[in-house]
Amino acid sequence: MILVFFITLLAIVGMFVLKAIEIRTGKQSVLSKLGKSTDQHVHSAYDSVRYVLSHMNRNTAVAATQWVAVHVLSWLRAVYIKAYHIAHRHPHSKKVIDMVRGKGEVNLNGGSSFFLKQIAGDKATVVGAVAGDMPEPRQTVAEIAEK
Repeated sequence: MILVFFITLLAIVGMFVLKAIEIRTGKQSVLSKLGKSTDQHVHSAYDSVRYVLSHMNRNTAVAATQWVAVHVLSWLRAVYIKAYHIAHRHPHSKKVIDMVRGKGEVNLNGGSSFFLKQIAGDKATVVGAVAGDMPEPRQTVAEIAEK
């Protein structure tokens, strides 16, 4: 996030420097020439949009916004479904999806992720250790596993 700020700040400072050089030399830069040639097109597009928006009442604006929202959300859903199918073609991504899809329920006969089942198994081990099978303070993991 901070990187975007610094890139933008650098771009703004660069524009000021380019404009200062342009004013000192009296020659137009490439960006100024490009902007000068596109001014009329931007102005006519602005006038067209302003004309259309001036004839819209509230109901028409709401309907147009809903129409745009439906099309954008439909496109996003199609992209999501395509990404979902691409991800399910590969076994590694299936494991990752299975990790986050468990929804907090642990069923021993299926329906939840292997990740949650593993956590449940670890929890049972910790509960057993609290009940009285606490390891000695200086035991290694291998010594604990042997018991």
